[in-house]
Amino acid sequence: MGNITNLIKDVASKNRIIETFAAKVIEINTEKTSLHDPEDAYSVNVMRADGAIIKNVRLKASIQDLEQGIISIPKKDSWVLATIIDGIETRAFISQLSEVERTFIRFKNEQNRYLEIDTDVDKFKMLFKEKKDNGTSSASAPSYRNIAQLEFTNNDSAPNINIAFYDADGKEISKNSFSIDEQKISINEGNTIFNLKDKEVKVSIKDGFEASITDKKVSIVKDKLTFEMDDKFKISAGGKNLWTELEKLLEEIAKITVTTPVGPSGIPINAGKFLETKQNLNEILKQ
Repeated sequence: MGNITNLIKDVASKNRIIETFAAKVIEINTEKTSLHDPEDAYSVNVMRADGAIIKNVRLKASIQDLEQGIISIPKKDSWVLATIIDGIETRAFISQLSEVERTFIRFKNEQNRYLEIDTDVDKFKMLFKEKKDNGTSSASAPSYRNIAQLEFTNNDSAPNINIAFYDADGKEISKNSFSIDEQKISINEGNTIFNLKDKEVKVSIKDGFEASITDKKVSIVKDKLTFEMDDKFKISAGGKNLWTELEKLLEEIAKITVTTPVGPSGIPINAGKFLETKQNLNEILKQ
């Protein structure tokens, strides 16, 4: 299955026979041993209207050039137009598609860095990566290091956006996700989660921190510490409430008596002020 890029150029200058016919796609030939992705596909098998089967019909002019290119993969059982040059089946290629199942694009620059875009009706994935210099011979299969990846999926549960970043060795160091239907943002694989709803925002951080803001209340919880704010403040820690403890303190202060040479004293003459402060705090704090 030699390169037909030059053959296509020759058609304009030489009297070559070009035959185009309708055919049905019966098999998508994925590249299980692909240098990049086992879902790569560069050819299909088709069946002509007369029942003849032609295998390995090209989806791109040069299927040996696996480093870059644009590939549109037809749907299985869909109809295509296949073209043959000089009646040689190994020179057959798909010239028109009626239905596209998937498209992937691979760009490469001189620094051996790649941008891969892979998309179908339910997925859009964009991957940045580079070829690693592992000191092996050129005949060996190259290895690649991921740099960053963006993926949008639209499945039965909810549309999602996933973003991942990788370190110098290609190891994933951060993965963030955004759930559109649930209005949820997950940062670094769930260590921090934002839930966004109508008139409500909730933030959860792994190991016990949670904060929520609504049009009615603000709440922050960390282990046994709670802070809430609506029409009043609520502060509690270790099962004890600030307002309750202040209330007890003011009541006890208002009842203070001390020993004197002539006997115990009476309650403070400003006890009413303490009780007034207690009432004021009741308008600020709650249990």
